[in-house]
Amino acid sequence: MLSYLAHSKIGKWCMSCLGCTLIITISLLIGGCWDQKELQERHFVLAVGIDKADEGEDAKQEKDKKSLEGFIQPSGDKLYRLSFQILQLTPASGEAPRKASVSTYVISGIGESMFEMLRDMLGQTSKGFWFEHIQAIVISEEAAKQGGLQPLIDLFRRDTEMRWLIKPLITSGKAKKLLEFKPPSGEPGGLFLARSLQLYKKNPHIPGWNSGLGETSQSIDNKKTVQIDRVELEGDIVKLGGTALFKEGKFVGYIDEYATKGTAFFSASEKSSIITIECPDHPGKILAFELFRHETKLTPHINGDDIYFTLDIGMKGNLGESQCGNHFDPMDEEALHRVEVLVAEEVTHNILYALHSYQDLQADPGDFAAKLKAHQPLAWEKVKEHWNEEGFPNVSLIPSVNVIIENVGEHK
Repeated sequence: MLSYLAHSKIGKWCMSCLGCTLIITISLLIGGCWDQKELQERHFVLAVGIDKADEGEDAKQEKDKKSLEGFIQPSGDKLYRLSFQILQLTPASGEAPRKASVSTYVISGIGESMFEMLRDMLGQTSKGFWFEHIQAIVISEEAAKQGGLQPLIDLFRRDTEMRWLIKPLITSGKAKKLLEFKPPSGEPGGLFLARSLQLYKKNPHIPGWNSGLGETSQSIDNKKTVQIDRVELEGDIVKLGGTALFKEGKFVGYIDEYATKGTAFFSASEKSSIITIECPDHPGKILAFELFRHETKLTPHINGDDIYFTLDIGMKGNLGESQCGNHFDPMDEEALHRVEVLVAEEVTHNILYALHSYQDLQADPGDFAAKLKAHQPLAWEKVKEHWNEEGFPNVSLIPSVNVIIENVGEHK
């Protein structure tokens, strides 16, 4: 009996070992990327350009090219030119180890439906498009004026491949030209634009605090003024700066870099900034204040039928630069206080300049309506129907700015 039990246990152990061996062997044989596709076999779209279809086209060669980029449309007109900047990867070759080369090229299609143009553009390539790595969507001013913002970005808001971090941009020129631009750094153009926008924390002329597709989509859904970064190309220079404004999906105009900087102050979105003033005792020479941190409080007030706001700002930073020479002694507390007062006056002027820029375009950047609705709901109910056209252009703002210089640098 004992012998039988021993043989039985040995048999079961052998069967278990054999089963495990078979499982491991089969796993090794069927493992691996059986459906793998190399990166160079995919077309990664890095940037998208949207132009008006006939924008800047006069030559016969351009007209012939336009006919090839188009297709027979059962519905709609040939309103837009959709362009893709595609990443082209070339695998490394040779015995010496080296990186694969990277380049980009641009293809375009003409139509009205972005989705239909996208599918028709497959006739110009041998691989499918991958949209998970789109960095920027560049829209020409003429395209935005033609049909508004909504039809241009609806596909990118709706499709599951698109990311909310995609950066929309507006240009007064042709969007396709920006996609064809080759940055001097050698990086792909789409990455260059997206990375430039990430510098908004140190560049107050870029409204990068609300420039993603997600923020843009939320502003559209909440019927707020949409603010999109402006980018321009002149020759071989690309420059970001200023903001394009859309109200109810319609393009209403631009605010310049100075107004964009002022917006960051009253929106409390500025993390670092350089504020310049003239030397107190030496006009024509410059002092620069480097902002490190600031606190902002925007409060609405009602006086009869009048609505006004107060803005309390506290700023702390360093003396970043002085071109005043011996005319200014940063170790003199009285002289330093005069600089603090002058910086506060400059910030006040900048804020009011930004406010008037928005009021001229009848476009509330969002801060004023939100504060009025939260703190004075009864007053908001009376003016909300015509706030941008009648209420906001007539509000007044009373700024109060307090500046503290904490450090004067390593050299007095």
